[in-house]
Amino acid sequence: MASLIGAVSSADANQPVPAFAEVKAGATPSVAVLLARDGTPLAEKRLDNRVRRLEWVGLHTLSPALKEALLTAEDKRFFEHSGVDWRAFAGSLWHNLWYDRKRGASTLSMQLAGLLDPELALGRNGMPRRSFGQKWDQALAAQALEARWTKEQILEAYLNLAPFRGDLQGVHAASRALFGKTPAELGRPEAILLSVLLRGPNAKPDVVAHRACVLAERINAPGACAPAQRLALNNLDRQQTGPRWELAPHAARFLLQQAGERVVTTLDAEAQRIVTTALRRLGTGEAAAVVIDNASGDVLAYAGAPDAALPDQAVMLRSVGNLLQPLAYGLALERRLLTAASLLEEPLANHAPTLPDERMWVSTRHALAEGLSDPAVTVGRLLGDGFAERLRVAEVETPRGGLPDLGLPQLAGLYRSLAVGGNWQAPRFLPGPERVARRLLKPEAAFIVGDILAEQEADGNLQFFVFRQYVPDGRESLSAGFSDRFTLALWTAGGRGMSASAGLAWHEILRSLQRSQVAVRPAPPPGVVSSLVVFEPPVESARREWFIRGTETERVAVPRTLPRIAQPANGALVDAMALADDAAFRVYFDSAHAPAGAWWRLNGEKIGNGSGSRVTWRPVAGRHVLELMSAEGQILDSVIFAVRAPLE
Repeated sequence: MASLIGAVSSADANQPVPAFAEVKAGATPSVAVLLARDGTPLAEKRLDNRVRRLEWVGLHTLSPALKEALLTAEDKRFFEHSGVDWRAFAGSLWHNLWYDRKRGASTLSMQLAGLLDPELALGRNGMPRRSFGQKWDQALAAQALEARWTKEQILEAYLNLAPFRGDLQGVHAASRALFGKTPAELGRPEAILLSVLLRGPNAKPDVVAHRACVLAERINAPGACAPAQRLALNNLDRQQTGPRWELAPHAARFLLQQAGERVVTTLDAEAQRIVTTALRRLGTGEAAAVVIDNASGDVLAYAGAPDAALPDQAVMLRSVGNLLQPLAYGLALERRLLTAASLLEEPLANHAPTLPDERMWVSTRHALAEGLSDPAVTVGRLLGDGFAERLRVAEVETPRGGLPDLGLPQLAGLYRSLAVGGNWQAPRFLPGPERVARRLLKPEAAFIVGDILAEQEADGNLQFFVFRQYVPDGRESLSAGFSDRFTLALWTAGGRGMSASAGLAWHEILRSLQRSQVAVRPAPPPGVVSSLVVFEPPVESARREWFIRGTETERVAVPRTLPRIAQPANGALVDAMALADDAAFRVYFDSAHAPAGAWWRLNGEKIGNGSGSRVTWRPVAGRHVLELMSAEGQILDSVIFAVRAPLE
């Protein structure tokens, strides 16, 4: 903020004076405000703890009662003098020469000069009061202000810069903190109280109450005395300094960085209200959700928790379990390694065995729709490192041998790509120019995956929502999915039954977002065709199925039996602690459909008697690679397992 240069004589009345616009621009609020896409305030964050100052308010927006009380209390001849009330000024000097109790005679213009120039604000050299010379300088500075500013500008600047109580500066902050009102809403009792605070901002409440009643008599409003007293005694030391808006507090934490800024975001106020209300209805403090607009990739709602005081759970990285399966299946479809009708082995399939070896089979559609684990492992083997490489398109790094941990914005961004033909864009919170999308999946694959995941009504007809839920235990749930317009990721944790409550909340949010617009199913892209499929043997009923053009088929047969390692399972942990009490303890390696001449290799070394059937092994603690080999030395199957055993 610019400063006035103290004058020492009337000849210096033409000293440099900051422009009104410069002073107004320099009065930066101590808070930053987060705005919705339409300008609606969503959250406020205080970033300057030295002072509590809100936005500058124009004189025309101030309560008439405040102007009346202020001028009566501080400068009743304000519109008559030219910056200095010389009659009061002379009387003050005479009074101060003869009496110990000093009396001031500063006009509003002189007080404003003191607010603008620290040299005029307090007594020099540590003195508690202004000296005569400083008072004179202040008077000349006030005249300089009056020569360049209008009376209205002086009054407006004074009310926006004056200290009221504690760290409150300006009538806007004072009105909000003391009364919970805007300056335009102030009644006469509040106006009187603010006016008397200017002479003693930090006076005791009972002293302020007395001064308020004196001022009420002066403005011929004795009825305002009692309510002003109550306000002084009840409000002065119980300030309301919390944020004015807290609809999106967690987004404000990372989007607001500088005091005074007003950041326009992509957030939608109504969507934010819908999500926050749904999270609070869950009755747990552990909940978070993110909504993305499918058309643009803009974040429409971001709720890190049901309450502003809780930590941001949306940004926390957590295991997403089987929620990435749709993308893996989509990549396998795109690469024509599978179709939606391909059969995959599933030991726990819920139909009767169809082959003598009792192996079970399910289609890709049923395996993905039901989130079956063994078929997903098979898909992972088919893709190898290809899935991790594809996820890098979406700026997701996959740890070696595992799946990535994701925050809700990342998860929602990945699922949005399925809703928009496989195109991925990083979710964004700030508006900007149109962005170029990256191809995560081809449109044909994304469409088929979305069709597989679409929910079904009781009559078997497909709904227009895609919903996927991962429940790592009974108290936690992670859900993701989309409609034609919105993508939603939701995390909750709490007591038993939380997964069911989370599912209801997810659907409630999405239906509320859709409002009157009915969701529509996407049209198949040109590269997708429909064909009637029959399974032989009939492991599943005949149906019409979607195929990427060129992969369609009318009949699907059970794959021929392949040699495989039946025991141990890939990724198994073998407990061999029994060796501590029984040195003869052994584990078994079993195969299925091993051809003649097959043999075993463990960690690169041949074991057993050269037969590919069951072989026993004395377990050794550590990680091991087991391979089933053909007579010609080719790897027929392999697994990696670990052993927990006493150290030798």
